[in-house]
Amino acid sequence: MEAHIGDHVIVEGAKVGLARRRGEVLEILRGAGGDRLRVRWEGDEHESVIAPGPDMRIEAGDGEVVDRSSLRIDITMTEDADHCEAVARVRLREREFSGWGRARRNPSDPEMPVVGEELAVARALSEVSHQLVVAAADSLESVLGRPVALHV
Repeated sequence: MEAHIGDHVIVEGAKVGLARRRGEVLEILRGAGGDRLRVRWEGDEHESVIAPGPDMRIEAGDGEVVDRSSLRIDITMTEDADHCEAVARVRLREREFSGWGRARRNPSDPEMPVVGEELAVARALSEVSHQLVVAAADSLESVLGRPVALHV
């Protein structure tokens, strides 16, 4: 989710009884830990710095809802008593990444399907994670015109 100066953020109350807050983005603070937004809240004119999260949405300065991130994650699993396979598909903006993971139960281990599911999904997401790092490096290299090394 990417905001621009002048956009409005709407933060839904994370707990029952907390009201929705709306504020204007005054500044985008870029940092190693991710972007932070300096926001002036409507009503009390209080300013604070926030990190974008799942309970926040962005409206363009003219009131139109903006979805600049377009992130979608789908995971499908197939399993039997001894195996589990997972396919993770991540769509980020207009690009799609997919990974595959498999877990096999050792015959001496107890039957615990959740363990196989967790391992298979973790392995599929790990593969997608590596693809995303490579894509980020490729994007940077195309802009900078030189090789880059991303440390993850």
